[in-house]
Amino acid sequence: MSDAEALIRSLLADYALALDAGDDDACVQLFTPDAEFRVYGRTFTGHEGLSRMFRMAPHGLHLTGVSRIDVQGDTATSRSQVLFVRAGDQQLRPALYDDELVQEGGRWLFRRRRCRFITTHGLSDSPEVGP
Repeated sequence: MSDAEALIRSLLADYALALDAGDDDACVQLFTPDAEFRVYGRTFTGHEGLSRMFRMAPHGLHLTGVSRIDVQGDTATSRSQVLFVRAGDQQLRPALYDDELVQEGGRWLFRRRRCRFITTHGLSDSPEVGP
């Protein structure tokens, strides 16, 4: 594993851990100032938009799985598995994250992130909810 891949894996872990701890500010700092995050069919842009999204997000546990990372110089892409366990009712939401990453100032950051849920009908912007 290259140094870049190891740093990106740390970024992916830092995101999940900060999100689950409710540290919205730490989450926002893992993104470029002009970043975009598409989730639940909506796109949130910039640190202000991301901060709003994190405040609205359901609380729970993000269990991260396999990540495929492709590094090209100071940019990279990744696809990662996640299983979200929602707090309270423990509803399970399997998903994939597709990321565009960039190295800025010696740090890897998210430039674009998209979350799609794994459903019986394939990948979807909305999770399946029901019995």
